[in-house]
Amino acid sequence: MFARVKKSGKRQYLQIVENRREGKKTVQRVVSTLGRMDQLTAKGEIETLVRSLARFSEKALLVLSGKSEVNAQAKKNRPGPDL
Repeated sequence: MFARVKKSGKRQYLQIVENRREGKKTVQRVVSTLGRMDQLTAKGEIETLVRSLARFSEKALLVLSGKSEVNAQAKKNRPGPDL
């Protein structure tokens, strides 16, 4: 599953989408439309959703800030070969 922004006319909507295989084709299905991007952003609901979902992730590194532009780098630790 992933999040995407879908344009419809002049508006943009935030959606949760899943990919699945049907034979040799990949088919996308919209699981949920969360709302209009302008309204979600104005109310701060995107950050609230990200914080809520982060509770269920053991591997996510989450950096939340009041600033709209955050410069951060993350490095994923992968187990190496046994030496």
